[in-house]
This record gives sequence, structure tokens and C-alpha cells, in this order.
Amino acid sequence: MNDRKMGKFQVFVIVLLVLLLAAAFGSLFLGEYGVALVLIGVWMAFVSSIWMGTTNEVY
Repeated sequence: MNDRKMGKFQVFVIVLLVLLLAAAFGSLFLGEYGVALVLIGVWMAFVSSIWMGTTNEVY
């Protein structure tokens, strides 16, 4: 795995996390609490998997 690909992947993941969080807050604002809970759950799973380093198995 070269560094350039890794860097692009990290940027993609960060953008994805920001979008997920924005969608969660947006749905909270609109009163869609079920949707917001699902999005926040997905976000938490994503963050914890990155924290544990298990995202290396994605490739």
C-alpha cells in the first residue's frame, strides 16, 4: 500500500464521517429521531472501527 492511496482514503473517510454527522444533526433538527439515531450509530461504529484499526481489512 503506497502512501498516496492511504492519504486519499483517509480524506475520503473524514469527509464521509463529517457528512454522516451533518446528516444526523440535520435529521435531529427536522425531528427525525429514528433516522438520527441510526446515523449516529453508524458514525459511532465507523469511529470505533477506525480507533481499533480494523478498517485495514477493508482493502
